[in-house]
Amino acid sequence: MLLLSWTPFIFSRNGFPRDDNGNPFLPGNIITDAIKTAVVFYYTKKDKEIENKIKRYLLKENLKPEEIVKDIRNIVFSKYPVLKNLKVQEKIYLNPEKVKQEYVEVFDLKQWIDIRGFKTEIYKDNLQISFETSNIEKIKSACHSYTEALAKIEHSMLKDHPLSSIFYEPLLNELKNWDIPLRIGLWTEVRFGGNLLFFWRIKEVREKLIKDLKIDIRPRYVLYFPKEKATAGWSELKREKI
Repeated sequence: MLLLSWTPFIFSRNGFPRDDNGNPFLPGNIITDAIKTAVVFYYTKKDKEIENKIKRYLLKENLKPEEIVKDIRNIVFSKYPVLKNLKVQEKIYLNPEKVKQEYVEVFDLKQWIDIRGFKTEIYKDNLQISFETSNIEKIKSACHSYTEALAKIEHSMLKDHPLSSIFYEPLLNELKNWDIPLRIGLWTEVRFGGNLLFFWRIKEVREKLIKDLKIDIRPRYVLYFPKEKATAGWSELKREKI
């Protein structure tokens, strides 16, 4: 399997991890986590019973923020164990020459400003990875559903900002043709990333989370590369033709 980075990705504000010999790598669980987020979105959208279970969970009193992602994943995966046989290599080694230090904006999609940018390591290059699953088509459907919805939301928040036409409109067209689209690594500074994306449109859930946890579950703050005129983490898993 090939991992194509259509825009640069970031592991953390502190850069990429290194092995004992100083070689930079991307932990394989970054790929697994991106797929889990997509699968949760897809089956919450597809299955009304799952949607209602998660909705009841999010509306309960004394919600523990640190347990939310784990609990909603358990709700989905207990009914749809599509990732049961998923295996991704533990360490995906990077080409050190492609690891760059760059300034990254934390871009507010509503106010159109950089609110607290930082400098960190970024990476953009294609990588060969070991990837095994018995549910490739289900994963593909989930990843398309999630990434296309995410791109549409970010695009809609920008309204007539130039980035809307320069980056997001071409992205929305291209995503449809990608094999397995992903949003990997650190790409937003919204607390739950894209894990609660489905529920941004459900008013009572949205308002409760804003009131109780002081968070907007839309991806309002995205990481943006001024040089590339692109937001972070847009990637594709591509099956190699034999």
